[in-house]
Amino acid sequence: MKHIYLFLILFFSFVSSVFSQFNNKGFAHPLQIEPVAVYSKVRGNLSYWDKDYNQVKEINKNVGVEGEYKFSESFSVISSVGRTEYSQTDTTKEVTWDRYNVGLKYGKIFDAGNSQFLIGGGLRIYDKKRNSLFREHENPEYYLIRPNFGLGYKYGIFQIMTELRFQTETNKQGRESKLEEFKRYYQIGIAPSFGIADSVRIFTELEYREPIDKTADKNLRYFNFFPGISMNTESMGTFSFSLMFGMLPKADNAMDRGIRFSYFYFFDTN
Repeated sequence: MKHIYLFLILFFSFVSSVFSQFNNKGFAHPLQIEPVAVYSKVRGNLSYWDKDYNQVKEINKNVGVEGEYKFSESFSVISSVGRTEYSQTDTTKEVTWDRYNVGLKYGKIFDAGNSQFLIGGGLRIYDKKRNSLFREHENPEYYLIRPNFGLGYKYGIFQIMTELRFQTETNKQGRESKLEEFKRYYQIGIAPSFGIADSVRIFTELEYREPIDKTADKNLRYFNFFPGISMNTESMGTFSFSLMFGMLPKADNAMDRGIRFSYFYFFDTN
């Protein structure tokens, strides 16, 4: 019996030390959803998705870099640049630069004993997409406005972050004329994760997107599952990998499958 008590004491001491260790590292960066925590970071992305329906196959490949600078404890600015290769069956490949964009983020962490709560949000504005053709799910002649809001919770090795996003197309005047049809959608994301070692975290993210006009913009809709893993190194940054699987029938999901590799370099550890 003494051996059992000794084992239980050692086991719970180990679990407590692990939970305490992870509790002091702030919120981990999600691999897919837009985080409402603020960071100072550089992120590189390689991503791919495709859709094959009614003998038409879409393929989208992207390489991009995102930078974020936390200029106060709760605020940061963010921007990104990237290159996209897009093709459909029986069409030539279209290679374009991603839209220029800039955003402002707010995130506040509250301590509650051994737990932490996060509340945050932001606004991101995208320029027109230069030298790009019109596609059903994107009009390059319009600007994009994307506000988002989210919550987070952290206890020991477990973390969860959520995001509610709204996006609309707009013109310079910020209003719609009788001859224009702006595509709009709202999107919900949830990103639970578990630290399985000091430098390894697994993610099981979900994203659901619903267009405001369900008839005209049906191809904007999706419900995707993103399992992933993140591996942190002491001096060479963080490497991550995630897969994408569509959860809706092929006719209703904007994407079938995908994959993403990301590299993060964080300039702080808060």
